[in-house]
Amino acid sequence: MAQRKPTETSGDQWKPVEALPRALEAKRRSLERALGRPVRVRGIRTPDGELRGRLLVEPDRVLIEYQVAEHGYFWHVPIIEELMNRAARGESRVELREPGDADAGPPPGR
Repeated sequence: MAQRKPTETSGDQWKPVEALPRALEAKRRSLERALGRPVRVRGIRTPDGELRGRLLVEPDRVLIEYQVAEHGYFWHVPIIEELMNRAARGESRVELREPGDADAGPPPGR
């Protein structure tokens, strides 16, 4: 998936995430302990059809958002997992986008 720095989009609507699969919930809790702050995962609906997910690490929380779409049951799990992995590696701002997005540019920090 292509990446670019996240942007705040006022048109985004969010909904609380349904229960994460057991392994992903365990990973979320482990990440909370490692980073010393809450990790929030939530689904969003945004008019940006290329956006798949984004990560924002703030002083008081880690926010992981994924695009709510009709791609099938649990389609978002690998997106959430990748964003958790990036937070664990110390990345603080990431956007995952559909491949072929000409605006994506280089990955953050490069």
